Amino acid sequence: MAQPIRAYTPQRNVHEELRAKVENAPLQHAEALLAAYQLLQQAQDHGVLDTLRGAIGAGDAIVDKAAEYASSPEAIRAMRNFLAVSRVFANLDPEKVDAVANAITRNHCREGAQGCEPPSLWQTFQRMTGRNSRRTLATIAAVTEAFGREPEISEVRPPFGSGPRWLPPKSALPLLALALVGVAGFWIGRRS
Repeated sequence: MAQPIRAYTPQRNVHEELRAKVENAPLQHAEALLAAYQLLQQAQDHGVLDTLRGAIGAGDAIVDKAAEYASSPEAIRAMRNFLAVSRVFANLDPEKVDAVANAITRNHCREGAQGCEPPSLWQTFQRMTGRNSRRTLATIAAVTEAFGREPEISEVRPPFGSGPRWLPPKSALPLLALALVGVAGFWIGRRS
């Protein structure tokens, strides 16, 4: 009578497979290992490993200082300001920003060019009274008004916990804005 064939599944030795892979790894990945050793040596030469070792050792102190700073009123204000500014930049039209960048970098009268005079004050004034310039000046005026808005009595808090809050007179803010625009224009004109 025939004997049944027994099902035989060889047992897998995971440790032996891993040992074989580790033994063959230097041959299969020799170039990558050499690059990793070079990177490790450069990190050691420049003190990066010592810095990382110190940061790991002082991890609790660093986290404590970061948490202490993050809970300060200045840090909270900085985070809120960053979010507000990022929202402003997200709403800007990229084509208009590109046009502004081109207008700033485009200068027909480079320094040292022969016979090239910058526009006169009257020509500059005429450009500023154009439709598009007035739109930009209106935006600058709105920003100036928002910064110079007198707060409600309940909103007034002394900065950093002491002293009265200083607000310039309302009549000085538009002059301050125009002075800032003039200084920025002068600086841009000198740089290009």
